[in-house]
Parts: sequence; C-alpha cells; structure tokens
Amino acid sequence: MADNSSILDSKFNLRPFQATDYEGLAVLRNLLYPQHPISVESMRHNDKTRENKILHQQWVWEHNQSILCTALYTQWEDSYHPQKFVMKIYVHPDHQGAGYGTICFDHLMNELRQFNPIKITTQIHEPYQQSIRFFELRDFKNTITERESSLDLTTYNPTAFEADINRAIQQGFRIITLSEFRKEDERADYKVWELEREVSPDMPWPDPITVPDYDTYSKQVLHHPKFNPNSWFFVMDGDQITGLNNLWKSEIKDVINTGLTGVHRKYRRKGVATALKHISLTWAKNQGYKWIRTDNAATNEGMLNINIKVGFKFMPAWLLFEKIIKEEK
Repeated sequence: MADNSSILDSKFNLRPFQATDYEGLAVLRNLLYPQHPISVESMRHNDKTRENKILHQQWVWEHNQSILCTALYTQWEDSYHPQKFVMKIYVHPDHQGAGYGTICFDHLMNELRQFNPIKITTQIHEPYQQSIRFFELRDFKNTITERESSLDLTTYNPTAFEADINRAIQQGFRIITLSEFRKEDERADYKVWELEREVSPDMPWPDPITVPDYDTYSKQVLHHPKFNPNSWFFVMDGDQITGLNNLWKSEIKDVINTGLTGVHRKYRRKGVATALKHISLTWAKNQGYKWIRTDNAATNEGMLNINIKVGFKFMPAWLLFEKIIKEEK
C-alpha cells in the first residue's frame, strides 16, 4: 500500500462534487457501509427533491480515478433550522488515520462560518470507534441513539400473533394498504401526509420534527425509488387513519426495511401499532423476504418492546453526535 502521508502532502485536494461523481461516491459509501448500501438512483432522487431552502454542499477527493474521500454539509429537512447543520465525512478504509478526516472537518467548519451556525450534527455507526473518538475530541456529544434491529422472517410464525391483529379488528377497525386506500379515496395520499404531520412531532429527536409541505412530501416520499404502495399498511376507523406502518425496498437481496410506524394520539394504547407490525411482517414473509430491519430511538420503549417481543435482535446502533456552537435564542 502506498505511503498515506506522502499522498496527503502532494495529492490531496478537495473539489466540488459533480453529477458524474455519483457512481464513485456509491462505491465509497457501500465499501464503508456494506450492510447499508445505497444506490445511485436513490442518491440522485434525494438530491433532485431537496428543498431549495436547504443549504447543501459536497466536495470529493479523487485519486487514480477513484473517489477516496468526500465531505459535505447539509441540513435536516424534517427538523429544519436555518442555523443548524449536518456534517458527513467519508474516507476510504485504506486512507483512514492519515489526516484526511481532519482536513475535511476543518474545511467544512471554515465553509460553515459564513452561515453563523449554532449547532452541528453528525451521525456515526457504532462500530466506527475511531470516528466516535474523532468527534468527541472536537467537543461533539452523543445526544441520541438509534437502535437498529433485525428479524429472521424464516422463523416468524404469523399464526402466533393473530390475536394481536384480531384485537384491532374487534374494535371495528379495518386494515388496508395504500394501494387499496387510493382506490376508495382520491385524497388518500393527502390524508397520509396529514397523519405523518400529526404524529411526527412525537418522535424522539433532539429538535422538533416537522413534515414538509404536501407537494415536497409527495416528491420526496411517495415518488422515491424504494416506495411501494402495496407495502404501506393502515389501520382505519371508517375513513379515518388511526395508524400506519410502511416498508421500504432495500439494496440487499431478501431484506426489506421498516420506515415509519405512527399512531394518531387518540388511538394509542389500543393495539394499533402491534397489529400494524404483524400485518407488515406477515406481508414481508409471504413476499419471500428473509430478513426485515427497523430502527428506533433508544428512548422509544414502546416500539422497542413490541419488536423484542416479536423476536427482533439488536444490530450495531447509529449514534447522533452534536456540537453546540452557541446557545439558541
């Protein structure tokens, strides 16, 4: 392997990200996170549908026709604040520990000064202890832990949980998919957006969660390449959505991911979330998926208990680290 320090001294140069860089960036991202791969199609969609108000800029280091390092700043769209930013740095495994991350961090901090930031956030996968130490040395603090877990669907027995589904049905509720909901109500998509806007503020997160306007939501979510209306499930009280659970396609064969599970406030503690969980798991098993994944804030004991009861096993967590630059006024 080449001497990293000499490459750093003579070859390292961050340049702005270009549209031709998607393939190389996907290779780097998937090398670093092989259990959480991302497609070029998804990256393009995310960039294309980003709201104009979001301040976003990315740089890459390309060496020998390969992207070996990338750094970006952006902002959370679902907890937007004009002076709060997200920082992401990815360095090829062969070049970690040689100073690239430090230069990327300093570059991003220098670029962000023009916006007078009050807080900067980054997200780290638990196995990357070196990254945790890197940000802790720069006064970032772990503020929330997202517990990821998975279930082996080949061992899941739907009949063992029929009573949980029947409990919802016996209260007069019915269960439908988004595909079915669209056929009976031309405003189905809008009602889904309204429910997400209702339940999202209750999700555990350091900053208040907000759902964007309907048109943006439709572009970002309902037209995402991993979206499937047949894997969005609702418990209905007449034409009122009481709760939803959606599943998203994965880049990994035989794996499907859980997205949002949300229940309207007045319908909580009625078994709606549990019924939705088992409807989704049964559908995924019947479709031939072998594994399903989900993630929940470590403080969300209700959903964690439901998942543990079903048989989900914890995977390495995602850790949110934040640096307060100045107190919010």
